[in-house]
Amino acid sequence: MGAVLDGIKNRRSIRKYKADEVPKDKLLKVLEAANWAPSNGNEQAWNFFVARGEAVVKVCKVFSDFARDYIPKAAYIPDDQKAAMLKYAENFGGAPIHIIITYELFEGNAEKTEKSLMAACAAVQNLLLAAWEEGLGTVWIGGETCHSSITREVLGLRNTQKIAAIIPIGYPAEAPLVTREDVQSKITWIGF
Repeated sequence: MGAVLDGIKNRRSIRKYKADEVPKDKLLKVLEAANWAPSNGNEQAWNFFVARGEAVVKVCKVFSDFARDYIPKAAYIPDDQKAAMLKYAENFGGAPIHIIITYELFEGNAEKTEKSLMAACAAVQNLLLAAWEEGLGTVWIGGETCHSSITREVLGLRNTQKIAAIIPIGYPAEAPLVTREDVQSKITWIGF
């Protein structure tokens, strides 16, 4: 198996981090990888926000406040996992840094906005894989925290910027095993 496929299969979503600071040169490496993502018409309509310190605390509070209300009521979450999820929501597992990837909202042009989001998601994938190769753990956070006006204010986003992902990043304190369903159950062959 090639290095890229190895990275794809071995990468894990990390939810518990060491407190060790991540050197800026490592962060630049993973951001460079993200910046090489494909995009429609080579528009590259993404931006990267790298946050630590008080900004991380504020974003975590938005997530924690939402989770405290949402998780206890979420019927699809097993009861025995709710306490751990609420604990994680307090500080994203202690990740010292968050990388936020945004995409452009093109007013009146839903198709262009959708393509911008797709490209930003490709940048997210590149970043996740590059981080793992650098010995760093990540997890892709989306949902309510990304849409919060508080999160937007903390980051200083323009009205035309939307968040594709909040990515806690740091050195993993643990790396759980992950399995996947057999790919054959997800394939529809047409014309073969």
